[in-house]
Parts: sequence; C-alpha cells; structure tokens
Amino acid sequence: MNGIPSIFVISAGAAVIAIVGFLIVHRVIKPINMDQHQGFLDAMLSIVGTLVSILLGLLVAAALSRYQALEQSIDSEAANVAQVGRISWGLGMSPEAKKLRALCEQYCDEVVNEEWPAMAQAHVSQKVWQTYAHLLGVVVNLHPTSNGETNLHQALLTAVQQIGDGRRQRILVLHDTWIQHLMPMLMVCSAIVLVFAYLYAKQGNIWHGVLICFVAVALGGNLGLVLLLSNPFSGDFKILPTGFELNSKVMREIDSRPDLQKILRNLD
Repeated sequence: MNGIPSIFVISAGAAVIAIVGFLIVHRVIKPINMDQHQGFLDAMLSIVGTLVSILLGLLVAAALSRYQALEQSIDSEAANVAQVGRISWGLGMSPEAKKLRALCEQYCDEVVNEEWPAMAQAHVSQKVWQTYAHLLGVVVNLHPTSNGETNLHQALLTAVQQIGDGRRQRILVLHDTWIQHLMPMLMVCSAIVLVFAYLYAKQGNIWHGVLICFVAVALGGNLGLVLLLSNPFSGDFKILPTGFELNSKVMREIDSRPDLQKILRNLD
C-alpha cells in the first residue's frame, strides 16, 4: 500500500469540511440561548444521532458481509480451477487431459494479467470468457469409457460449473449500484448530525470545534468504509487474485517436473 490510506484521507477531509462549516456558522449565525433551547436540542440530537448511527452501522456490516462473501466466491473460483487441473490427471496423457490443464493455466494467467486490471476500471476481459467457454466445451464433450472416468467427468462438470458461478458473481459486483443510490442519503444524514452539533456553538468555544471534528472523523470513517468495501477491485481494500497466481505457479511447477507428473498419473 503506497501513500496515506484512503480511509484516513476521507476521515481527514470530513474533519476539514466540518471545521469550515463550524467557522461559517460562528460568523453567520448568532449563538442561540442554550438555557432556553438545550433540552430540545439534546432530545432532537439524540434521536437523529441514534438513527444515523444505526443506519451507518447496518450499512457497514452489510458492506463487510458482501465483501467477505465475494472473497469466498473468488477463492472458490480459483480452487475449482485447480480442481479441474488436478482431476484431469486422472484422464492420463490423453489430448483432452492435456488441453484441460493448458486451459486452466491460461485461465489463471488471463484472470491475473487482464481481467483483474480491467475490473479496477469496471470492465471484464472477453479473453477470459472465451477461455472459460473452451474449458467448458472440453469438459462437456468428454466421453467416459469406464466407471472411473464417469466419476471424474461428473467431478469436472461440477468444478467447471462453480468456476462459471464464481466469475458471474465477480461480474455482478461490478454492476452493483446500491452504494450509488444510498450514498447521497448517507451524506445528507451526516450533514444533519453536524448541523445539530453546530447549534450548540458558543462564541470562542475551541473545545466545541474539536468535538465536532471528532464527530466528523467518525462519520467520515464510516462513510469511507462503506465506500471502500463497496469497490472491492480498486482502492486500499481491493481483493487480489492470489488464488489464481498460486494456481499458475503450481501448474508451471508441475509442467517442469516429470517426477511430479508421474506421481499425479499414479505410475510410480
């Protein structure tokens, strides 16, 4: 991670905006009579603050849950690519088995080098789709000749289906617009909390400004978490294609090690 983490920048920006607003309120609005209105302000701020805190808490929890579910889906996709490669050794050195292993390695390389950078820009790679289609075609068109091969074929079909499901989940996340719909309302709610906090202002009360700064940092931090967790392929919290990188490394290692290939073919 290079530079200052985005969450700190967002929180600091929220604090600066809050302090600027605080200074403007001090200059423009005459301080209210706290003896007369403090009870009402306390009640309203308590209600609004509670509602906003519950809303932010639920949204942060929902964003984190979606983020973790996507991580698990990506790990499952990579694991099933590796599974296809492993199971293909049960078919020996047939042309179909060799093609399956080559396509698995190609799929991982294209996901890491092409699709992951493209997803940071909300795009996908057509090459990865074509490679998956070829992989699916090879598996679907296998013709088992024994009970053992039939079992392997069934396992291959299941793994390929789960690869497709995992990639579909990644693509759906790119087109998810829930945060764009909710963020304006979150900003408005945060601004309302700050406005209520401004009403407690007293002339020359520096401590009040510091407390407002703390409130803004908390609000900005929560908003930043929702925003970053909702953009899992870019930013400081981006998910990395570690599973696919590991697959490529292992597959190349096997390709260069005849002894490992012999073990996998159970010829020892």
